[in-house]
Amino acid sequence: MAVSMGLSEQLKGGIFFFFFFRKMDEEDVPFVDIGRLDPAVEQAISEVFPSEDPLDNADFDAVGYINSIFPNEQSLANLDDFVIKLRTKIKRIDDEVGMNIRAQTRAVHDGGRALADAQAGMDELFAKIRDIRSKAEVSEHMVQEITRDIKSLDYAKRHLTSSITTLNHLHMLVGGVESLHIMSKERQYRDAANLLSAVVNVMEHFQQHMEVERVKDLHRKIEAIQRSLGAQITSEFHAAFKNGTLERGAKVEQLTEGCCVLDVLDPSYKEAVVGWFVQLQLKDYQSVFNPSAEAAWVDKIDRRYAWFKRTLASYMESCAEIFPEEWTVPELIAVRFCELTRSELARLLHDRHADLDVKLLLFALVKTTQFEQWLVSRFRRSIVSSAPEEKAAREPEDTEALEDVDESTLTDADRVRLKYLRHRKATQQAARVEEEKTEPKGPEKKGTIESSQLTISVVFSECMDVYIDAQDRALADMIEQFVRNFKGDLPSENDTDDANKVLPSCADLFLFFKNCMLQCAQLTSQTMFELYKVFKRYLKAYAQRVLTANIPKSSTLSSILYKDTEVRLSTEELFIVCCILNTAEYCLETTRQLQDKLQEKVEADRANDVDLNDEQDLFHEVISNCIQLLVRALETQCEPALTAMTKLRWDAVEEVGDTSPYVSQMGKHVAQVVPLIRTTLSDSRKYFTNFCLKFVQAFIPRIIMHLYKCKNVTSVGAEQLLLDMQSVRMLLLEMPSIGSAVARKPPTSYTRFVTSGMTKSEMILKVLMSPHDPPNLYVQDYLKLIGEEEGLPAFQRILDMKGLKKGEQHALLEAFRVAAPSAAGVSSTPANAAAGAGAAGGSEDGKGKDSKEKGGLAATAKRSSIRKLEKLMKRFQ
Repeated sequence: MAVSMGLSEQLKGGIFFFFFFRKMDEEDVPFVDIGRLDPAVEQAISEVFPSEDPLDNADFDAVGYINSIFPNEQSLANLDDFVIKLRTKIKRIDDEVGMNIRAQTRAVHDGGRALADAQAGMDELFAKIRDIRSKAEVSEHMVQEITRDIKSLDYAKRHLTSSITTLNHLHMLVGGVESLHIMSKERQYRDAANLLSAVVNVMEHFQQHMEVERVKDLHRKIEAIQRSLGAQITSEFHAAFKNGTLERGAKVEQLTEGCCVLDVLDPSYKEAVVGWFVQLQLKDYQSVFNPSAEAAWVDKIDRRYAWFKRTLASYMESCAEIFPEEWTVPELIAVRFCELTRSELARLLHDRHADLDVKLLLFALVKTTQFEQWLVSRFRRSIVSSAPEEKAAREPEDTEALEDVDESTLTDADRVRLKYLRHRKATQQAARVEEEKTEPKGPEKKGTIESSQLTISVVFSECMDVYIDAQDRALADMIEQFVRNFKGDLPSENDTDDANKVLPSCADLFLFFKNCMLQCAQLTSQTMFELYKVFKRYLKAYAQRVLTANIPKSSTLSSILYKDTEVRLSTEELFIVCCILNTAEYCLETTRQLQDKLQEKVEADRANDVDLNDEQDLFHEVISNCIQLLVRALETQCEPALTAMTKLRWDAVEEVGDTSPYVSQMGKHVAQVVPLIRTTLSDSRKYFTNFCLKFVQAFIPRIIMHLYKCKNVTSVGAEQLLLDMQSVRMLLLEMPSIGSAVARKPPTSYTRFVTSGMTKSEMILKVLMSPHDPPNLYVQDYLKLIGEEEGLPAFQRILDMKGLKKGEQHALLEAFRVAAPSAAGVSSTPANAAAGAGAAGGSEDGKGKDSKEKGGLAATAKRSSIRKLEKLMKRFQ
């Protein structure tokens, strides 16, 4: 069958090709054999000319295509129609190819004509350009001919003008030199100064003609006149101040005019005269205060400064009108005086360092600092103060952010501070505007000396070890005095001033620190850093020797805080602990401020080395120890009441009455201790709140622990205990404001913790009130009220409180293991479950309806008892 089908297909193909090629022969269509193209070319053609025609496929299968058109012999009847259709398609393709060829031919001819036209246009354009260029050359030649004579005349005019100007300058120069020679002989210095300035300016025009002999000769004469004038004026100054002071009969006006000439001459002449004059003014200073003189030592350092002030006053009286103000002669005298004083004091302090004590050092430092301030005030306009960095230093801190502050989010204190900062900003701006108005204009405003040139106190920096040692000894004595006088310095318990609940010794300590920093403010930052080390050492000593050492029971403090040890404190000792806590808080806050101030005073690269965090941690530790000691003291006072609760016979309670005596005893102790602590810590409210919170965190677990120690608690006894626990809850909630005229609401965290802790004790008592039979219902009540977190031991303690015997407990324990296997520590296997169920509740066959009835009656009795207890509690509240 397959063979016959294959033959049929071959037959159909052969018949088709027979008729097809016969038709082609009839039409005389030439046959063209087109070979296969490269696959890449085929793919490119398919992408450019996509087609779905199978004849355009590169893998065209003629036989398959024919078989698809003529699937059987009957379809060969349509062969003629197919051939006609194929012939039509071939003709259409031939027409399209012909049209494309003709269009391409026309495009080639059109491009040639366009190229020829473009070339003709370019030739015409080049011809026009050549014509224009030739005409431009002719025009340029004509213009050059016209302007040649004008240029020559212009050159002649320029040269003639330059020659005339040069001759005029030469004439002026010759006349000026002759006049200068005459004025120099006749000492007409004012006119000579003006003329010399003009002659020097004219001479600058002849710098390019220095090879001319006449010009060179004039230049030599001018230099000779300048040297002559300089030497002549210098000799006149020497003669006028022959004996150190202005001679009688000296021509002051002539000296003043001579200064005008020196301003025009080379600066070396003026510098020589000014330098000589400054040395002349300070000649007596070096002899009066030579190192061997009595007045040279620092105990008479104020005499040096008084001498300078007298010398400066003498200068201003007799010589101020001689020297121009812009020469800043007084400032130069002051600078030279400071240089001499620094060098001489440095040598003296080095040689006589052993004779220097702290009082003498501070005396010299204060006098020197005052003198430096006087110098800065006296020569303020001459000090370089317009430098960008110094001007920036004088600017106040940027307070633009003050205008953008939302006052609605601030406290009253912050609003007052914001108002003050804005007022200070406005005042500083007004002061700067006024200062700019009063500052002199022009050259006088420019500074000529730096503020560092007017400093003397830097020489004492090398001797500040004397000061540091003295402060070290003084602080050591202060600490010893604080330790000795601790009891005497304690504030009175009856004092109503909150500020007096702090030890006065801490204020004395920080006041001493402040005075030391003020004394060292004018010295080097290295001295301030050494002072910081001293402060750090004695802050630690104060925290340990004055505060920690005087905490009551301090010898056994570690055992008290870390072990369950009784602490019994008297009222006086409670007050001492509170005062120490207040003092530690004050020291903590002030130490933070001290650290910030010290970081501002020391060098910028050492600011990070100033670290008082360890000392702050010490004060934190003192505060924590005091709070813990107060908590333990109140616990100790309440402990007997809890012990009394455990010793009561709860099986003998027949009815629920008022709260038990131990609750009243507990409230009495709380009412004695808490008001004293609250009053003493009134200025440290957060630490009082912390004390209350830590107390309830420690005391409520102790209540529950003692509650578990109560034995043979009957249902009525449990009701009485529940009433007592409710009273204890109210006592703890009212504890922060107990005994206070103003009842404040305790913090939410405190109320939440008290409520949560006391609720647990109440749940324990409600479990005790429930009947223990049947066991499975009792266990369900326990798990519902208490939960399974505490496991089997807690459930065991509940059973012990009820006074159940071991045999009675066995069934309940097995029921607990079944109901809470994870808490009981046993796996929840079927065997265990069955055993637990059998032991706890019994099988249905064993008890039947009787157990269900007993359970229902017990539950009804329990609910009725709880309702009675709740009504009784409401009546006592």
